[in-house]
Amino acid sequence: MINDQREIERRLQVLRGLEWSDVSRAADMLTLGFGPKHEAKNFYGVPKQVSAWALHIQCAWTLSEAGNVIATEQSLWGPDEKANEFALRLRQLLARNAPIIVESISANSDCGLVVSLSQAFRLIVAPDVTSDHENWRFFESKRDAKHLVIEGGTVASEYR
Repeated sequence: MINDQREIERRLQVLRGLEWSDVSRAADMLTLGFGPKHEAKNFYGVPKQVSAWALHIQCAWTLSEAGNVIATEQSLWGPDEKANEFALRLRQLLARNAPIIVESISANSDCGLVVSLSQAFRLIVAPDVTSDHENWRFFESKRDAKHLVIEGGTVASEYR
């Protein structure tokens, strides 16, 4: 039997020492990039810059700086203009404070995450264990890379 907590920590340890290099959104999903960027083509064949690793979050999350909450999943709620403005502010924060480096990753028994970053930044991801919807996913930004997917506070069986 696979221990989800250990599996998550094992898979995400590749982020340790890498720079938090991108932030974006898709509807109410927060998308974060880590590591060096490279050119890739989107599904329309248009080239774009993507980070080596991606973390897509569709559950409760909190980003704090020195213990002060600076954003939560509610930051993406509402009209697109508001959510786009938030994503822009977060990209500007990244640029002003670059580099922000991943210092450690820890997971809990509900497949939640704590990503400790340099400069006193911390990201906490709290899956909804009562739902069978996708909570978050982590993957290398290669077209055929295997994804680690968390649904309902557990590693999705098809991704083990």
